[in-house]
Amino acid sequence: MKNQFLAFYTILFIFYGTIAFAQTPFERLGQKAMMGGQFITAASYFEKAYASDNTNMNALWLMGYSNYHANDYKKSIGAFDKLLAMKPTETGAYYYRGKAKVLLAESIKDFRSIEKDKLLLGAIKDFSSSLELDPSDMKVYQNRGLAYQEYGIYKSQKIVGVYNKVAAINALNLSISDFQKVLDENEGRRDISTQIEKSKQILKDVKITKA
Repeated sequence: MKNQFLAFYTILFIFYGTIAFAQTPFERLGQKAMMGGQFITAASYFEKAYASDNTNMNALWLMGYSNYHANDYKKSIGAFDKLLAMKPTETGAYYYRGKAKVLLAESIKDFRSIEKDKLLLGAIKDFSSSLELDPSDMKVYQNRGLAYQEYGIYKSQKIVGVYNKVAAINALNLSISDFQKVLDENEGRRDISTQIEKSKQILKDVKITKA
């Protein structure tokens, strides 16, 4: 249990360095629920804390984080939207909002959905915003690389209104660039090497396909 608490507070310190640990009863209940892995319950407590004080950035951060881990990506995005409107320099909020957008986009099976395109581009923008604030964060490069890769796959689909060979090639090249940056920092990352090869193979397939 001690290690679980340490891991939780380490995450909060990394992603929200200026956080003031919960003081309100709802926030304390929310953190207790998080410790037990009850993220839906935790999110409901943080929503109540925010409802009682809509300037409470601590509650917004934890609301977005809890909803993300509860797989409620729309609510997570909404919470981070509000937080970033108040604190546009919060790198962790861009990071988690970007991840939530990618996962929400992946859940949309209709490739003709305008929302799918919007979410993937929004995720790429969020990761880029995070990197503008902290250009040394390798986990963000990795996730932007994955978002570029997903967008490249999406735009390579032979579907009217979706297919765009130039956009697919550009996105896949950018994914390789981001993955390579991560690999340059840690040559032992086999998972990253695998992603680079995946993007290269998709890129090869896209290039030989007639427009």
